[in-house]
Amino acid sequence: MSATEEEAAATSSTPRERGTLKHTLPRRPIFLIGLVWAASATLATMLSLHSLPAVYDTSWQSFFGVASLGSASALLGIVFGDSLSHSLAFGAALLIARYCTGASIVEASPPLVVAALASSRGTRAIISNLDWDFMFSSTTLHALCLIPFLTAVYLLIASDFDMKAPGLFSITPSCTVAFITLALMHYYNKNRAHKHGNLLTSEMKSHAVFVANAIVLSASLMTQDEPFFMVIVVFLLGSMFALLMSLFFAGVADSWYAVGSGQFQMVSLDSAGMMVYFFWPAIIVYFRFVDKYGDYIGGKVITAFGYLKPLGLFSDSSLRSGDDIFSFSFVIMLAIITAVGVPILNALCPLGGYLYSRAYTHGQPNTKQVALCISYSDLPKDRTTLWAVLADKKKEGQETTVLNIFVTLEDLKMHPSELKLIALKGHKLSMEPTEFNGLSLLKKTAATCNIEFAQYEYTEVLGEAPDWMLAKSVDTIGRHPSLFHKAKDLGMKVVYWSTLVKVTSGKLTSQQKDAIISDCQDKNGGSIIYITSGNSASNTTASLCEVVGMLDEFTFESLSSVARDDPTMVL
Repeated sequence: MSATEEEAAATSSTPRERGTLKHTLPRRPIFLIGLVWAASATLATMLSLHSLPAVYDTSWQSFFGVASLGSASALLGIVFGDSLSHSLAFGAALLIARYCTGASIVEASPPLVVAALASSRGTRAIISNLDWDFMFSSTTLHALCLIPFLTAVYLLIASDFDMKAPGLFSITPSCTVAFITLALMHYYNKNRAHKHGNLLTSEMKSHAVFVANAIVLSASLMTQDEPFFMVIVVFLLGSMFALLMSLFFAGVADSWYAVGSGQFQMVSLDSAGMMVYFFWPAIIVYFRFVDKYGDYIGGKVITAFGYLKPLGLFSDSSLRSGDDIFSFSFVIMLAIITAVGVPILNALCPLGGYLYSRAYTHGQPNTKQVALCISYSDLPKDRTTLWAVLADKKKEGQETTVLNIFVTLEDLKMHPSELKLIALKGHKLSMEPTEFNGLSLLKKTAATCNIEFAQYEYTEVLGEAPDWMLAKSVDTIGRHPSLFHKAKDLGMKVVYWSTLVKVTSGKLTSQQKDAIISDCQDKNGGSIIYITSGNSASNTTASLCEVVGMLDEFTFESLSSVARDDPTMVL
């Protein structure tokens, strides 16, 4: 057989793959992030120049500089997947913007104070241990976002100061973009693939609430200084456009149920094409329309509202704006969109993981396979009952009911014999980042060194290299982009979860049971269930056994079996 025939035979024997761009991870993801940053800053600059020409005489370079700082702060919070990183970036960027304009730096201090509290373990507990889960309910989020938006729109309509017709219309594009961002945020959150797959732990939710309050406080302080009012408006517009573009890419990928970074990038490539060929032309046409017909439409709108004022709808209002079309409520609306939108996006999509590593929040659907995961520190001391239950639940042809266990570097050093015995039982061990004090944003060296040492220790103890690493971020550096990049270089994939269950008592609550069952049955497999202990006193044995008993129709497999982005073509 000739060499050509041998190559053809080898090619024909290789199974086809679907839905994957297996080798498309960019060597420098910062380039893609830079494109989004530049596009966000440009759009914010265009909108600012259109909205503020009659109020502030400022060059486009100044607008672009401030908008760039705002979009950069939002993107840092999104890429790091952590509100504390967003707080530090927001405060530092606002500090630069204020310093360059010659103003005081007091207004930038609230986010920096929150970041400072998180820098040590003692003060970090102040902002980590409060139960703010109710703040992330749909009703609360709707109220937080819609009330400032509707107030800003009402103040715009009810304003009774002397203004030109284009002045009223100039604010409309900003409100339109805000409405689109809120609508996309709502649609994404309501129709997300995993209804109970919030990627934020309870500690991260607590951080998000404190950071959101700090951002809103900074924005409100900025409005007190009228000469620098423009700074916070343009800054927040840059943040909002960065959030809007990120929501768009993440929402489209979620609707297609992308599995892993490869499929996410494939869908994002199509999303970028949609932006270039449809959205950008639409934006250009919109601004041309405003420039040509803004005066006419603004005059008609003012005339129409004039007919409504005799009815008492917009006269003598205690909420009326008195000084500027960009009212206090408008600034608070922009601040809340950024403060709420960034943690919501981080809870729904790990953009940083998708860019810097082979990341997964779920596996292939319709496989009847799920991955049950737990940290080694949360395993019960007496595991006899747990091993017996798992052994009884194995299916025909299955060697064992696999439990995926995450271990840290300290676990490998302190319990090597126990970990070897667990591995011999057929269970799969994966890596988990070590806890550190301080902000994850500033832990690049610690992140990369820790995972290298852990990978070496894992190989020494178990005789093979680890395949997976948990993207955990509670007092850890588990979501630092440098850590993701190093994990990819070491041949490890990164796993999040599709269902998070925090056990605070001996057994699962009815709500937790319903969440697990509905998530698994919805996709008929591919779920990654992560069980974590809410306190040191809670025993996870009963909870793990309950999960295994509830999902009798599914098989419990390793992460490598459940989460694959390159399945063979089976129709």
